[in-house]
Order: sequence, then structure tokens, then C-alpha cells
Amino acid sequence: MFLDQADFTYCRFQILEPAHRLLVLLDSQAMPPKFAKKLSASASKDLVDSPEEVTPTPKEKQVRHTTPAKRKAKEQKDEAGEDSKKKRAKKAKEGPYTCYKEQGSIPEPELPRRSEKAGKSLHLMAWNVGGLRAFLKSRIPDLQEAIKDAKPHVFGIMEHKLTEGVADSDSALQELSTALPEYHVACVNYSTAKKGYSGALVMLHKDCPKPIHMTAEDLPSAKNEGRMVVVEFEALYVILCYVPNSGDGLKRLRERIDQWDVELRERLQNLAKKKHVLLMGDLNVAHQDKDIWNVEAPHVPKSAGTTAEERESFGKLLDSGFKDSFSLRHPEAMGAFTYWSIRAGNRKVNRGLRLDYVLVSESLVPDEESKTSGMHLWDAFHLPSVATGDHCPVGAILTV
Repeated sequence: MFLDQADFTYCRFQILEPAHRLLVLLDSQAMPPKFAKKLSASASKDLVDSPEEVTPTPKEKQVRHTTPAKRKAKEQKDEAGEDSKKKRAKKAKEGPYTCYKEQGSIPEPELPRRSEKAGKSLHLMAWNVGGLRAFLKSRIPDLQEAIKDAKPHVFGIMEHKLTEGVADSDSALQELSTALPEYHVACVNYSTAKKGYSGALVMLHKDCPKPIHMTAEDLPSAKNEGRMVVVEFEALYVILCYVPNSGDGLKRLRERIDQWDVELRERLQNLAKKKHVLLMGDLNVAHQDKDIWNVEAPHVPKSAGTTAEERESFGKLLDSGFKDSFSLRHPEAMGAFTYWSIRAGNRKVNRGLRLDYVLVSESLVPDEESKTSGMHLWDAFHLPSVATGDHCPVGAILTV
């Protein structure tokens, strides 16, 4: 079979894409009439049939006819869905400070201090300085301001991170004494389990009553970590304490709850059988919801110091015969934190935790109707104004 020239050209044209055919069509005027007629008819058909040029006509929506029973079931299902959404909304937990999230900062309370009572009194203060050497390089003015404000007879420092017998540790203690000339270092507990770790020390003012005995001691579960100093006075035991942190991943949680906390309760109860007891320091637990700026956050129950186990264990300590002095004197205080994350920059916006306490035995908190002529709790305080981050000092005043 032989094709003439017109048929041959038409076959080649059919192979081309529609857009190319149009170009050929435009040139068809230069072709012989026989070629142009065939090409024009073919291109016109392709352009009309091309899916790129045709707008599809939408199909009519099918109307489904339902029975009254089906409509009622659908309505009930929709109502159930709405109820479920409402329940989920109700379950979204809110904390004491949720309302301040849009504002960005939590108001810091101005807590009045009680006027000094006539007669003798004993002032006490504790401060976790997070490393004494670094602290003294830039924070001596803050230290002196805190001492001027609280006028403590007994001043406890925690987490000094000094190592016994090392030259720079000795020079740090000397610098501390120079900064506070009316005080002397009375007892130091060093960590020997790990260098540059933990540590507690007590300084006494020149007018402080003379102690009967002082000892640096540790509980068995944190042996040689330098976490406690016990000062015995005639009618009172003062215990400076730096409680172990449960650590990243809560690796020390069980050790703390099952051992340390139990040992500390037993130690305090035994001392309370003999005299009044005052425990002060960084206890590494936020007891109440109002002691946690973001208690509603999902990670809080999984973080050291804010787990349900630690908070419950602290409650057991209080139930064993001790009182939280700050909560007693400032029961309505909100936003009264003692620790703020430096890394997160939380000090400026007062997003913190209350981890530092002064606890007193119940014998120091007489009933309102009873006489208060003997030693008893008079006031409790925080000093956040001298804290640029991390911890602030906490303290109490006892009448003697």
C-alpha cells in the first residue's frame, strides 16, 4: 500500500502533541489546500477533546433519604461527640499560676516582717550558694546585704563545693570571713565521696549563744557527701541540711524516698525527744501546688523535686511532728519561690519553685491560747531581693 504525500503528512501530524499540532496548523495556510483541510479538521478535534482545555461539569450531589430512626441516631452521636469534647476541655489541668501565662510573669509577693519582739531572740538563715568560690567572685555585695537584712546569729551555707585541705578552699573560707567580719566559720562538712561536690558549713555571729556541741555528719544513704551540720544549743538543735537531688532521669529517686527521707525523719524525731528542733536548708522538694510555677505541665511529675513521691514523702516528714514555718506565717502567700532556673532566665519573670525551708518541731509552735513565754517560732522569711538567680536565702526568728 502506498500513501500519497497528503496522507503521509497527516499520519505524522497525528503523532504530535496537541500544542505542536496547533503550531503546524498555524502554518497550514502555506500548505496545499488538500493538506491544510485534513490538518485543520484533526487539530480542531484534538483541541476540543483535550482534557487540559475542558472544564469538567460537576456531578449532581446525590440526596440520601434517611429514616427518622437513622436521623435520631445521628443526632445522638453528634451530641455524644460534643459532650466528649467538653469533657476533654474540663480535663485540661490548670495550676495556681496558669492565669499569668499570657502576662508572661508571676507577681512577686511583698511579705511583711514581724516587728522584733521585746526580749532575746535567735535569728537563723540558710542559703544554697551553688559553689562558694564562684559566689564570692561576684556576689559579696548580695551576701552582705542579706546578712544586714536578716542579722542571723546562725548562718548556714550549702553546696559550697569545697575540698578539705586544698589551698583554694582555704582561701575561699578566709575570703568569706573577711567579707563578714562579725562572723566566724564554726563547722564545715566536706564531701569526700566526690571532690567539688555538695558540702555544708555554719558560721556563727559573735553575739550568738555558745553552742554545746557541733558536728558535721551524714546519713548512711549519702555517706561522706557532706550534707549536714548539727549545732546543739542548750534548748535547741539546729540542723543545716542539703537534701540529695533525685537527679536527671530520677536516678536517685528510690534511694532518696526509701532511704534518705526515712533516715532524716528518724534522726529528727530522735532529736525532738530531747529538745526543740529546727531544720533549715535546701530540701529539694516543692511540697504544694503553689510552690511550683507550672504544676500543670506534663513534665513536672517526672522532674526531680516535683514528683508525687517526693512531695508525699515531705508530707510524711511534716506529719511526723514538724511544721513548715513559712507556710505558718504566710499561709496566703502566692509566688513565694526560693529557686529559679538561671538557664531559662526565670528569675526576672518569677517562674520558680519553693525548694528551701525552715522546719520547726511542733514544740516551737504553741497553741494560740497557750502561753508563749518559752522558746517559740516568731517569724519566717525569704530574701528574694538578693537573688539574681538559682536560690535565695531563707530564715526564721525564734524567741528565746
